[in-house]
Amino acid sequence: MKYTIRSKKFFAVTLSVAYLALVFSCSASRSQDIIRLTTDPLYVEIEKSGQELTVKNNVPGAAVALIRDGKIAWIQSIGYADLASKKPVTSETIFNIGSISKLISAWGFMQLTEKDLVKLDDPVDPMLSRWHLPESDFDRSKVTLRRILSHTAGLSVHGYGGSDQGTLLLSLEESLNGKTKRNGETVHLISEPGTKWDYSGGGFTVAQLLLEEKTNQSFTTYMKNNIFLPLGMKHSSYEWTAEMMANSATAYDENGNPVKNRIFTEKAAAGLQTTIKDLAHFAELSITRDPKQLNKVLKPETIKLMEAPVLPNSNEGESGLGYRFMNYEGFRTLGHTGENVGWSAALFLDLPTKSGIIVLCNGSNGDRVWFPIYQSWLKTLKMKNEFSK
Repeated sequence: MKYTIRSKKFFAVTLSVAYLALVFSCSASRSQDIIRLTTDPLYVEIEKSGQELTVKNNVPGAAVALIRDGKIAWIQSIGYADLASKKPVTSETIFNIGSISKLISAWGFMQLTEKDLVKLDDPVDPMLSRWHLPESDFDRSKVTLRRILSHTAGLSVHGYGGSDQGTLLLSLEESLNGKTKRNGETVHLISEPGTKWDYSGGGFTVAQLLLEEKTNQSFTTYMKNNIFLPLGMKHSSYEWTAEMMANSATAYDENGNPVKNRIFTEKAAAGLQTTIKDLAHFAELSITRDPKQLNKVLKPETIKLMEAPVLPNSNEGESGLGYRFMNYEGFRTLGHTGENVGWSAALFLDLPTKSGIIVLCNGSNGDRVWFPIYQSWLKTLKMKNEFSK
């Protein structure tokens, strides 16, 4: 009996030591993570400037993610998701990302080409039944998915303003026919397809209709089941679901006043809600094109094609397929920016260095926050490039 008691005591002591070792190990690991962040000059700089910029520009909150070597290095939350309740921004806070929606929706459209439902260079209009491009002096047969995704299809309607949440949405056909409140402009040809770069949210609305007709599914449902869930983007949706609303930031106008969320018929062009974690993961995949993580959503060679420039370009812009080339501060990056009332976002990638910065803001003045953050990132990137030479 004494032997049994002594054995039990020994076993208990052993377990206690093992548990304490595990606790100290985890604590040490967390401490190391904290030390790494607090000693990362870029993290510290963005933390300080971000807090100042959000307050100065009536932007309650921001979420920032840094990509290094093709992986998420860190995520930083700044300020408030909601001012009245003092609810802080977290990595799980939902933001609308405006026209960055086009970048993600392009993955859905390109998946159609991999499934052989659509050819990149076939005329789009004959594949539609619910709506057709209006007759024009320009050649409608030259409007292809490749040109739509690269803003070289010659189509009208730069962007969309959306509607207040709770209002009845237009159908896709009504939107394409120009019944939107913001501009009342039909989607039609304004130049010969393939002759110039001209940004067109209207083109992405045509592509949204094409996807729905080819799959017999709503755009939202198709993107959820075929893009978001396979990629592990569980907190992304082209609709304001009850779950999304529960975790959403509040949108604020340029004066810092709360505004209602905007809802969009033209979801592919401007209607995506997501978190910084989901969007940063998407950025990782755009850089690494890791087949295992892509989970057969797209082939790596398809993403590589999307990230290559499509001619023609101009002084006004240059695009791949969904991805845009940007040239802020004389540095060429790949990605997109997005603006809707109460929201502002930016995603910049530098493929050669496998680097990126993503910033989401819940304020109309968000560009006054993300642009200085971009400048800080660019400064460190240039320093790293110079050092590596």
